Amino acid sequence: MPLISVGMPVLNAEKTIGVAIQNLLAQTFQNFELVICDNASEDGTPKIVEAFAKQDSRVRLVRFDERVDIRLSFKRAFENTSAPYFMFAPADDRWYPEFMEETLVILQANTDIAASTGKVAFFEDGQFSHMSKGTAPLMDDNDKNLVRYLTDPVENARAFSLMRREALINAFPDVTYPGWDFQLIARTMEHGKYFEIDKVLAERDVTPLEAYIVQAENTQKYALQKAFRLYRLLTEILKDKQIPRVPGLYWALVKLVWRSHVNYAAYRMPRWFKVITFYQSVFSTKPDLWPVRNADPVSKDG
Repeated sequence: MPLISVGMPVLNAEKTIGVAIQNLLAQTFQNFELVICDNASEDGTPKIVEAFAKQDSRVRLVRFDERVDIRLSFKRAFENTSAPYFMFAPADDRWYPEFMEETLVILQANTDIAASTGKVAFFEDGQFSHMSKGTAPLMDDNDKNLVRYLTDPVENARAFSLMRREALINAFPDVTYPGWDFQLIARTMEHGKYFEIDKVLAERDVTPLEAYIVQAENTQKYALQKAFRLYRLLTEILKDKQIPRVPGLYWALVKLVWRSHVNYAAYRMPRWFKVITFYQSVFSTKPDLWPVRNADPVSKDG
């Protein structure tokens, strides 16, 4: 019985999945299973996975003929595993050999910690871009951790931590919308803290902010929904009985929705963005009211 399950949801990733699998099989910790759930890929992804599976019994391919959205693809990857510790592994990420070993040590030694990860370095066109802010530790009580997380999940790198399995059971939202993965992690907060090892243990490529903008425009019907990309997240969390109504929760969500609007305005509403940045300078003594990160209209981490 493996101690760790690695779930990899994948769709048409023949260019990157080979490196991702090699990184995982090269881990210093070896007692794990790698379950790759193929979301009806149309390229050579399944053949690449099958070749690895023939060489290493820890690799298992689960193929699906019906393509689903990203939420259900991730859910499939979780539901097809069974080990007591679990991690999502995107098919275009890269892990250092000590990732599983070092994160597992933290979880085994601390029962109050639900998830453990290392720092993540972002790359763009093969060159180092920046360090993720989305792995920052959440080591206070559960209520404070929840508010701090929802104030700014950044690019949600915490979703790729090594987690206790019980934290993810019943954590998936029932609907798919921009920000569903924030709700997923918010639901896990009741199970414990999020630990960050103070060293780089993984690499990830930058997802341009415009990709998030396009996603919002493709999935939302109305102009206001597109402009306030994370408004649906606010409404879903406020009616979610699994997430407690703690002090500061509503204000954290309002700031998060506003931040997403500022990023959208930088791309699609340049005149309005100038107004926003003007008021930011006027009210600079209250930065939380105008959360434009470092006055940078194009935050690469989204």
